[in-house]
Amino acid sequence: MSKKKKKLKLRVDRVMIAAVVVLALLFGIYKSVSYVGGKILSFLNSTPHSVVEAKTEKKYRATVVLDPGHGGLDVGANSGKLYEKNISLTTVKAIGEALEKENIKPVYTRTTDEALHEDKTTDLNMRAQMSLDHSATYFVSIHVNDFDKSNDVTGFEVYTKDKESETLANTISQQIEKLNYSQNRGLQDGSSLVVLKNNTVPSVLVELGYINGPDYKYLNDEAKLQQIGEAISKGIIELIK
Repeated sequence: MSKKKKKLKLRVDRVMIAAVVVLALLFGIYKSVSYVGGKILSFLNSTPHSVVEAKTEKKYRATVVLDPGHGGLDVGANSGKLYEKNISLTTVKAIGEALEKENIKPVYTRTTDEALHEDKTTDLNMRAQMSLDHSATYFVSIHVNDFDKSNDVTGFEVYTKDKESETLANTISQQIEKLNYSQNRGLQDGSSLVVLKNNTVPSVLVELGYINGPDYKYLNDEAKLQQIGEAISKGIIELIK
């Protein structure tokens, strides 16, 4: 082979090698750009979604702590297999559902059949503390009464923490009274009750009726407990509005 042909072949080989190197570099650059571009697009696509979620977080106009009395081994008042702890929980859930529809946030001290603590005083203090923890507007505790000496006593009553709590107690009492299930026994001084005394906001404790008397009939009726819960919620909503 002549020297000219050798030089020409060498140049061609070098050009081909250079071309291959350039193509490899271009391919590497393409892959890198594609990867980075994909990451950027993924970030851009996810950002609006996060922003939308933040914007659509529900805004409540007030918070109310709802306290179904008793729970777990502490059944409260009872008549046969009808327990106060179940009556109070059913009623509280009805109150909470109605409040939620009015953009009022319900905070439950319990949502299942269990006490907050095995020690009764600690349990009550933990319930009261939730008003402060959640910056609540009101605290409403639901209970059921009994009277060992007679089965003829009837009526609901509302216990208040202080004078400031009486407005809430009155609006709730008026709404329950409209149902005409039992007599209104009026407002009672609840300043010595731990769950009210140690609270930081206007607080009431509602005794729905006497479980071992004529009130048993509506206390054992879930549909009526639902209506009582809705009535109580109307009293709360009336003040917050």
